[in-house]
Amino acid sequence: MALIYLRLKSSEPVITGFLLLIILYANAHKVQAQGIKGTVRNDKQEPIPFVNIFFKQLQNGTTTNFNGEYFFTTNPGIYDVVFSAVGFETKTLQLTIGDEILEENVWLETSSTELEEIIIKSKRKDPAYEIIQFVIDNKKNNLTSVQSFKSQLYVKATETMDVKKKNDKEAVSVEVASIPEDPFEAERQKQLSTQNLNMLEIELELNYEYPNKFKEIRNGFKAYGNTSGLFIPQFSETDFNFYQNMVELKGIAEAPLISPLSRTSILSYKYKLKDILKENGQVVYKIEVIPRKSGNSTCEGFLYINDGLWNINRLHLELNKGGLKIYDKFELKQDYKPVEDSVWTPYRQEFIYESRANKSKTFKGNTIIHQKSYQKDFDFPPKFFGNEVSLTTIEAYQKDSTYWNNSRPEALTIEQQKAVLYRDSVEAVINSKEYKDSVQAAYNKITLGEVLIHGIGFRNMEKKTDIYITSLTNLINFEVVGGFRFGPYASFFKRWENGKMMRISGSANFGVRNVDLQGNSRFWMRYNPHKLADFYFSGGRSFYSVNPFDAYLNLLKTSSYYLNDHFQVGHNFELFNGFYIHTGAMFNNRQSLDGYDVTSVINEVIDEEEPIVFKDYQALITELKFSYTPFQRYTTEPNQKVILGSKFPTFSILYKKGWNGFASSDIDFDYVEAGISQNLIFGMLGNSKYTVQAGKFLNTKGLEYIDLKRFRQSDPYLYSNPLHSFQLLDTSLVANGIFLEAHHIHHFNGALINNIPLIKKLQLRAVAGAGALWIKESNYRHEEIFGGVERVFKLGARRRLRLGVYGVLSESSKTGANTGFKISFDIIDTWKKDWSY
Repeated sequence: MALIYLRLKSSEPVITGFLLLIILYANAHKVQAQGIKGTVRNDKQEPIPFVNIFFKQLQNGTTTNFNGEYFFTTNPGIYDVVFSAVGFETKTLQLTIGDEILEENVWLETSSTELEEIIIKSKRKDPAYEIIQFVIDNKKNNLTSVQSFKSQLYVKATETMDVKKKNDKEAVSVEVASIPEDPFEAERQKQLSTQNLNMLEIELELNYEYPNKFKEIRNGFKAYGNTSGLFIPQFSETDFNFYQNMVELKGIAEAPLISPLSRTSILSYKYKLKDILKENGQVVYKIEVIPRKSGNSTCEGFLYINDGLWNINRLHLELNKGGLKIYDKFELKQDYKPVEDSVWTPYRQEFIYESRANKSKTFKGNTIIHQKSYQKDFDFPPKFFGNEVSLTTIEAYQKDSTYWNNSRPEALTIEQQKAVLYRDSVEAVINSKEYKDSVQAAYNKITLGEVLIHGIGFRNMEKKTDIYITSLTNLINFEVVGGFRFGPYASFFKRWENGKMMRISGSANFGVRNVDLQGNSRFWMRYNPHKLADFYFSGGRSFYSVNPFDAYLNLLKTSSYYLNDHFQVGHNFELFNGFYIHTGAMFNNRQSLDGYDVTSVINEVIDEEEPIVFKDYQALITELKFSYTPFQRYTTEPNQKVILGSKFPTFSILYKKGWNGFASSDIDFDYVEAGISQNLIFGMLGNSKYTVQAGKFLNTKGLEYIDLKRFRQSDPYLYSNPLHSFQLLDTSLVANGIFLEAHHIHHFNGALINNIPLIKKLQLRAVAGAGALWIKESNYRHEEIFGGVERVFKLGARRRLRLGVYGVLSESSKTGANTGFKISFDIIDTWKKDWSY
């Protein structure tokens, strides 16, 4: 091609444009003069889309579009051209192409014979894009065609432990979620976890109302072994509806998934038509889904699309490993079937996942959801849907083996059958009185190891009581004030069948340096599990920190402590869903450490200050706190209520009163504090958390130093929780008037740096945040922003450590601008499947 530059007078632009048009037309005409075009129709004169047109001599070809039209350019010659489509007889024509465009219209006869796959190397755009666009254009119908339904589901989740033993001594273990320890449940899990397969079966009724109302009613529930590693979908939180633009994956991935059928999916995915199938008279297109760039919000696999209906027939997709929270691999399958002419719903879903503990041990999980019945457009009563999204009946736990044998839509594998029989037999044994008595006798037997190291325990299996007494080794304790102290600890636990629990604990210790006796005792009881109602009281004598949340180095200084005789009582109660009331009172006899020998080995390392000196006094403080989370979602178990959270903020208000004269109290103050906190999800852009607090002392007539509002000094190099502290606050601060404090952190979950190839391989994730503080009486202000990167490391099959490095920039009214860097360590909560911040 030659580039010609014509320099013409200003009066000649029209002539120039005309000449250029002639040149372009001539070139275009020359290209189009060699080729073939036409339309392919059936015997009813209807156009046939996606007809494969194959030139044998060229080993190349094209396909018709949705209007049955085709066009192909090639050199002049004689060609054998094959026209083929699913459901039609193949036709081969010998065509001669000259210097002019050959127009060849073709008619195919209907055939019931399915064609084998014909691979077409097309120069045109892959027809998969047009198919996907048809589904996207039809999304509204697929989303709104079902306004409500009631369905019966069967859920089976299994986990096997694939162990490659290095030697015969290698043990197999299962991690247990970090939930409040119940010694009797822990003993049950220990007895059941003796084989390499864990399983859970659920029979439930799923109720749905457009657009996003769900309610589960679990009528059958049976667990075999340790189920902490199984994936059990909560439909109100994880709805695998790929007609939605974004698919929420709470507990599975850090970020929501961009659906391959999203309105903007073309920006994230490439598509290839891999096959055209005919199944039960329905033409189905098999389309490969390929991420344009590997990211935490994309998937890969196959979509199967129904021709003409333009909806999902089935799918098989795998999530990107880098975005998973707990699992090392997660893929899902969905199979749809029609419930009406054009309405298809998933009747079977399967989730396949893995968690690798190390090179020799892998936990492999599989969860199947099978739809057993379906009632479309079910008319629910008013107020049926609410904040309770799941309910498990007490009868669900009482279903026997006959019930499960009759309810399973799919037979168990041989391995699963063996596990069920084994676990049923084990369950029968461990629930027998004889076995419980033998386990109890063995547990209650006192051994030398228990006396020296582990501690002594006494358990009554029938009454569900547990007593623990500390070992001789644990009699030795160390305090910042005065050094070593010696004394025992003991606890008593009781659980009732209705979910009520009680714990009593106490300790006593003797200080060698000051020859003094201290101790504490506490009583706690959860008396209404469905109202999350607790009652507690405690008392004793011990060293108290002025600010127990201060910087770590400050907590190693004796100047931060005083001696306190104390008694406190408190009560927590959920008045109605999401609205909590806390009441409490504490009586303190506060005493200065003046006269105490506070020295210890710490004094040789930490620069020490003199202990705070004050006249001993009494302080009676009461507090009342209200907190409310609108539209808080929850699940109901027979013996407890489980909170799932809300999309709305949590509002709180706290009132504290220091009493004067009553019960010999020497203080007098009133303090009020209001706060708001929230977790926000911004789709593939990440998630944010923020907290805002404001407070004020209404009365400071008898406000003592210990009762001032305090703000934590930052630790050198260590990153503290950014929702409750600052990173470059160089001193501990106090306030006795109005203050305002705000914190924010945003995790991008790969949204910013995931497109940088070298950094992406490092699996780093960007994070940023800010904080601000204002104290009125000193006119002090502090602002800071930070940004950094985090990376998640494996500590086990499901344990994860998140390590972060951050740069911080701050400015305050006292010190001016300042910079620094911090390092953070955060371990994921395997029970909540979430991080601390």
